[in-house]
Amino acid sequence: MPLRLARLSLLPTNSTFPYICPVCSFSKAVHSTRKPQSHGFRLGGSAHRKASTVASVTAVNPKKDIPHTFQGLYEALCILQREAALYTNLSQIKLALRGLESENGITRVAALGGPDRHKTRRLVKALLADPLLPEQDWEKHLLGLDDNDGRALLLRYGEQPAIDQSHPLIRTLFLPSITLQSHNIEILVQVAGGQPEENNLGSQVYLVPGLETPNSASGSFSTVTYPVHKALILAQGSDALRLLAPLERQKRSSDDGNMIVRVFDTPWNKLSSLEQPLYPVQPINLNLAEEAIATFRDSLDNSFNYEHAWFESGLPRISSWLTEGTEVLPAILKTSIKRLVQRLADDVEHAIDQEESEELQKQATSIVPTMTRDALNKYLATWAEDAHTELRDVLDHAFNSKRWGKLVWWKLFWRVDDVSYILSNILQYSWLPDADRGILYLAGRIEQAGLLPSRPTNPYHAASSTADSRPDPRTRALGSSPPDSYLEDVIPSAAFPSLSAPIDPLSLSSTHSHPIPSISHTRQHLLATTVLPMQSLSHRLLLHCLSTTFLSSSLSALTYVSISTTSIYEAGAIAAVGLVFSLRRLQKRWEEARERWMGLVKEDGRRALRRVEDGWRDVVRNGGMGEEEDSIAREEREKAREAVKAVRDRLVEMER
Repeated sequence: MPLRLARLSLLPTNSTFPYICPVCSFSKAVHSTRKPQSHGFRLGGSAHRKASTVASVTAVNPKKDIPHTFQGLYEALCILQREAALYTNLSQIKLALRGLESENGITRVAALGGPDRHKTRRLVKALLADPLLPEQDWEKHLLGLDDNDGRALLLRYGEQPAIDQSHPLIRTLFLPSITLQSHNIEILVQVAGGQPEENNLGSQVYLVPGLETPNSASGSFSTVTYPVHKALILAQGSDALRLLAPLERQKRSSDDGNMIVRVFDTPWNKLSSLEQPLYPVQPINLNLAEEAIATFRDSLDNSFNYEHAWFESGLPRISSWLTEGTEVLPAILKTSIKRLVQRLADDVEHAIDQEESEELQKQATSIVPTMTRDALNKYLATWAEDAHTELRDVLDHAFNSKRWGKLVWWKLFWRVDDVSYILSNILQYSWLPDADRGILYLAGRIEQAGLLPSRPTNPYHAASSTADSRPDPRTRALGSSPPDSYLEDVIPSAAFPSLSAPIDPLSLSSTHSHPIPSISHTRQHLLATTVLPMQSLSHRLLLHCLSTTFLSSSLSALTYVSISTTSIYEAGAIAAVGLVFSLRRLQKRWEEARERWMGLVKEDGRRALRRVEDGWRDVVRNGGMGEEEDSIAREEREKAREAVKAVRDRLVEMER
C-alpha cells in the first residue's frame, strides 16, 4: 500500500469530529494557548495579533459571511469594482466592501496635518483623552514619538497599550481608548499630501492619503494608497489662509462637509460665541482645550471651568463629527459606510460624465469648417488644371526634342543601349514633375487642416513607393540631382499601415487602382512595366533585322556559287529583298512601339491625375467630420453606469 494511502487509512472512519489538517490544528493550538501580556508599554515590541496575517499553504479561503441585509449591496459593489475599475479608486471600494462584512464595520478616520506632526498628535490626543481619568501612559507616548520617523501612525483600540513597528510604512499604536472601542474607530495620523488646487483631485486627495515607500532600485518613492471614511485636516501656518478660500470648486457632493472637516488653530477665545463659520472650515483653540482637560483632571471642582473652556475651544464640534455616523443599529448600515458608498457612486458618475464631455469636445474640435473645405477645393481645382496643362505641354516638348529623336528606327543600330536611359530620363524629368511637387504641398495643406484621420478608419490613405524602393542617399554621387519627393515625406506612413507593406512593382499593371495613388507611384509603375519591355523589344528587333539580313546575304552568295547560270545581279536581288524586308520590319515594329509608349505615358498621366484629384476631393468632402467614438469605451461606460445604478438601487432598498 502506498505510504499516503496507508496514512489515510489510519484515520477514524466513524468519528463524530470533523477532520482537521495537522498544520491548522497546530496553528489553532498555538493561538488558543497564547494569552495577552500586561507588562505595561512594550516599546519596540510587536502588538498582540488576534489572527495570523499569513495564510497556511493548506488553508482554504472560506466564503465570507456577509450579513443578509448587506448581501445585495455587497454584490453590487463587487460588480462595480469589476465594471468601473477605470473610473474609481479600487482601494476605496475594497474599504467599503470590508465595512459590509459585519454590522459593526470599522470607521477609518485620517488626521492630516502639516510638517509639524507633534501638533497633529496633540489634536488627536485632545479628542481621545478621557478627562475623568488621570493622564494615561499612551498619551505620554503619543506625544513623545519620534518626529523624524517618516512613517504614518495608525491608532487602534487595544486592551493593553502597545506599539507595532514591524510594518515598513505604518506604525500601529494600540490604545485603551473608550472612543475607539465604543465606536469601532481607527485613526491614521499622516502629513497631508497636498492641496486640491495643486493636483486637481478635489477632496479625493484627503480621503485616499498616500503612504510613500522608498524604491531601493531607483531611489525614488512609490505611493501606497490608504483610503479612509473621514478626513480631518489641520492647517498650520500659511495653509490656514488657503483653507479659507472658496471651496465650491472642489465640492462635487453635498456629503463632502460630513466626510471632510478642515480646522485651523487660532489663539482666539470664546469660539462658541462666534457665528458658525463657512462649513466645513472650523477654528479651534488647541491650547485652551488642553488646559481645560488638565484643569478637570486636577480637581472635580473645576468642572464648571472645564465645561466653559472646553466649549470655548471649539473641539466639541470636532468630537461630535468624529463619532457621528458610527452608531451600530441592527440591520442598518452605518452612516459613515453609507456615505462612502454614495461618494463612490458619485465619483464614478462624475468620471464617466467627464470622459463623455471630453469625447464630445474632441469630436466638436475635429470637425473642419465649410470655409476651409471650399478653399481646399479651389486649390485642388487649380492644381488639376495646371497638371493637365503640364502633361500636355511638357510631354509634347519632350517628344519633339533631340533626346527623343535619338530613338528613331535607323539610329537604333548605335543607340540600342541608350533606350532605357532615354525613356527613364523622360519619365523622371518630363512626366508631371511640377504636378508631383504641387500635390505634395496640397497634401500638407489638407493634413494641416485636419481632414486626414489619425487612424485610417476608411480607405482614404495615400499610396506611395515604399522605403525599400527609395535609393539610398549615401550612394548618390557628389553633385548629382536631388532625390525625388515622396508622399511619406509630408504625411507620416505610420498613420497608414498599408504603406508599410512592400509593393512589388513588377506585379502592378497599368490598370492598377488605389484609393489615392500618387504621381510618384504611377511613375515608378511606368518605369517598372514599360522601360524594360521597350529595351528588350529594341534588342529583339535589332537582332531579328541583323539575322534576317545575314541569312538573305548567305542565301544570295550560296545561289551565286552553286548555280553557274545565276548572275551577280540575280544573286544580289535575293540579298536586297532580305535587307529591305528586315529594315521595313524593324521600322514598322519599332515606330509602332514608340507611338504606343507615347500614348501609354499620356493616357496613364491623365488617369493618374484624375484618380489623384478624385481621391483628394473625397478626402476634402468626407474627411474631418469628427472622430468616430470608440465603441469599446462607450460599452465600458454603459456597463459602469449600470453598476452605479445597481448600487444606488440597493441603497434605496436598504432604507425602506
